Formats: sequence, C-alpha cells, structure tokens
Amino acid sequence: MSRSLASSPTFKKSCLAVVAGLASLALAPAQAANWSDTSVGMRYVSEQSEPGVTDSVSKNVMNFTHVSGDNLGSNFFTIDLLKSSSVDPSNKGPSGAQEWYGFYKRSFSLSAMTGNKSGYGIAKDLSLIARFDAGTKNTTFAPSPRKVRLGMSAAMPVTAGFWDVGVEVMKESNHNGIVGKDVSFSSAPVFTTAWSVAMGPGSFTGFLDIVGAKGKDGFGEETKTETLGRALYMIDVAGPKGGLKAGVGMEYWNNKFGCHNAKSFVKNSCTATTPVLVVEYHM
Repeated sequence: MSRSLASSPTFKKSCLAVVAGLASLALAPAQAANWSDTSVGMRYVSEQSEPGVTDSVSKNVMNFTHVSGDNLGSNFFTIDLLKSSSVDPSNKGPSGAQEWYGFYKRSFSLSAMTGNKSGYGIAKDLSLIARFDAGTKNTTFAPSPRKVRLGMSAAMPVTAGFWDVGVEVMKESNHNGIVGKDVSFSSAPVFTTAWSVAMGPGSFTGFLDIVGAKGKDGFGEETKTETLGRALYMIDVAGPKGGLKAGVGMEYWNNKFGCHNAKSFVKNSCTATTPVLVVEYHM
C-alpha cells in the first residue's frame, strides 16, 4: 500500500470494509463446518514498543476471530484494528496511528486425509499448513506487510483443549515509506506454537512465534530473529454456557519486525514486555 493511501481520510472506513469483507469470507464455509467458533473482542496493551519510537506505546485493539473445522482440517481467520496512543503518531499527527493486521490459516489434517486414526508418534495428528498475513498502518513509515507461510504442525496430546507445535517457512514483502521503496525479504524459518488448555475455572491460552532473520531491511541493516509471545488466563464470565470471556496476561515482543535493537536509531525501541487485558464475546 502506498504512503498516500495509508494516510487517506478514508482509512477508518477502509479498515471496516476489510473487516466486513474478510469476515463474510471467513463465515461463508461455516455452513459446511463440523464445528465453529466466532468471537469479537477488545484488547488493551499498555507498554508496547514501536521501532523508532522513544516511549512505550499503549494500544486499544478491536479483534474479530473465526475458527472452524471440516472433514479435511480447519480454518482460522483473525483481524485486529489497532489504535496507538499519541506517542506513536499517524503521518498526519498528532493523534495516534491506526492500523489493521490479520491472517488466514488453512490446515489439512493427515489423519483426515489418510484415515490414520492411531496418531504419529507422540502427536495425535499432523497437519499441512498454509497461511497468508496482511496489514497496513498510517504512519510515515507506511508499512504494508504481506506474508506467506507454509509448513507443518503437530497436535500434541492434551486431554482438554489443544496444543499445536509447528515449523514453517515464511516469505515477506513490505513497504518502507521513510526511504520510499518496497522491500522483498529473504525466506525465513518459523517456529510456532499455540495452545488453549483447561485450567481451574478458566483456560490458559496463548501463542509463541519465533521468526528467523530474513535478510536486509529497507535501511540496508541485517534483520534479527524476532520473537512474539502472548500468554493469557481466560475465564468464562457468564459461566460455561455463556459467551462472554475475560482475561489477563502478558505479551513479549523481541526484535519487533526483525529490528536490531543495538542498531535502531532509537535504542531499545524494538523490544517490550507488556501486560494485556482482554474481553471477548463468543458466538
């Protein structure tokens, strides 16, 4: 996305249009699904970092997520609409920047496709994974990430909930509005895991992504291994049959977007640990 488009006055309407359009695509196959879950929610992070921004950034995040399973595997779609505090200004300033980021992931279960119900070693199942990420942000940098991730995941044996562990390869393109050019990064390995396990009156949920170095960025600097993890404890506020959930947890992001802390023009702006508050309604 170009810098002028990212800074357009219609940015908010565009974000909502993206949500509506992609949400309808995500929900379309749910009629044939064996199971599905759709949620809308709000998330608040108080001390996130942004490369090049001196102070910690607080963000309010609206989220839409849809997950469903069919005879071949599962679909997972999620999108965030994020609003930064004023220390991370939009390219029009001085109000905080706005952004959207989402991805769609399709998994194909080997057990379902081969009929093997006995598992694969310690794994209950193995799945082939295809994932596509996209986003944009109305800052002077005007990022426009596009990512393709392909790989395999293993479903670990947990009695209540799920725990998936995967290995993928990622190819990313992006835009650097500071230097005014698009960037095609080198392919990078990804280790990823996600979980939701029943624990007491609620569940322990989260994910961890470790993305290897992906070559040089738009400034010509070598990228570093990026780590993003979020762990939450979620409780059914309205009881087991209710749709409202609330939770609290922590998020850790190191070398954000592959940014090198030691070489960033604002030192230590690429790493942060922040508390997270979440409210979700599941339908």
